[in-house]
Amino acid sequence: MATVVAAEGNTLRDSAVARPYAPSWLDAIVVRIEALPGPTWLAYTILSVLAVALIGLEATLSSRGLFGQDPAYFVYALYQVFGLAAYHYLSRGAPKALEAFRPATDMDDTTADKYRLELSTTPARQAAILWFVGAAGYISLLAWSPAGFDLVGHQPAFVALRVISEALWMIPVAWVVTYLLFRQMRVVSRLHREVVRVDLLQPAPLHALARLTARASIVMLVFQSTAALPLPNVSAEARVMIVLTSLPFIAISLAAFFVPLRGLRARLEAEKVRRLAAVSTRIDSATAALHRVIDAACAVQPDAEAARLSQTRIDTLNKGLASLLQERDFLGRLPTWPWDTSTLRKVLSALALPILLFLLTRALERFVL
Repeated sequence: MATVVAAEGNTLRDSAVARPYAPSWLDAIVVRIEALPGPTWLAYTILSVLAVALIGLEATLSSRGLFGQDPAYFVYALYQVFGLAAYHYLSRGAPKALEAFRPATDMDDTTADKYRLELSTTPARQAAILWFVGAAGYISLLAWSPAGFDLVGHQPAFVALRVISEALWMIPVAWVVTYLLFRQMRVVSRLHREVVRVDLLQPAPLHALARLTARASIVMLVFQSTAALPLPNVSAEARVMIVLTSLPFIAISLAAFFVPLRGLRARLEAEKVRRLAAVSTRIDSATAALHRVIDAACAVQPDAEAARLSQTRIDTLNKGLASLLQERDFLGRLPTWPWDTSTLRKVLSALALPILLFLLTRALERFVL
């Protein structure tokens, strides 16, 4: 029986669940990176250096030469590595989030392994289709506006290297990352139906999946930030196209965080309403009992012992009522958002990044002019 290989951090775990599909070519690359000796960040540092070397080769083959290029041209090296790093970041954050979420469910290991596979890998068939569609679409775009993408006036080796690095690698990777992102959003929505314990006082398991959707949102927002960068050798027409294409994704980036969690938000609100109703019922009972004791004490002239007992009961009921009122106020202040404040802060910080970069680049352009 084939087994699922589920990555958790830098470790791999074999599951007893049959693998329903083969992992994608991008998953295979991530697994090989994790199998390399040393920390993962070192592997990506080396890949970044190689990407800079690739862009340097492109610059050398261009009609401008290596030293005739705008230094900002080397920013393109980030595009070559970012997609792969983003996929790694999204896929390897999923198993940890799922394990933190499981205490809120009665999920068995087989079901957990199925969800872990869906959250952390892309089926090979879908990834192959995305590679073909992404490559074909981008090649068509380059053919439609070769001048706009700086392919005119250069030797064939430069054009071929651009097509290979962008159309056959960078764009297909971006499509697979996007596919995994929306796949995770859908699975997170399904996972909320597995919740059997909604505890407002111990919300950590219920906040776990928000850390996963936050990763998706942050990846998309960071990617949108690239539209604000001063891309060299790109015509104004192409730049407008890039910006207009990127703008709608800011809303989608925020939706990637909020939308999958809306079902859990409703569960938390319902639990808060239930607990407040239970406290209100006890407040009504305590108030009614207090009224009865006061009415009984006022109906007759009690002796000293009866008056003392009545006062004792009144004091006890007052203390109980005060405690219930404090509990009601405490429950009323409990948040029902399915995320903690630190997670929300990360998303909002990422949202500010493209805006700050856009304002900074516009200010620099005006200053230089």
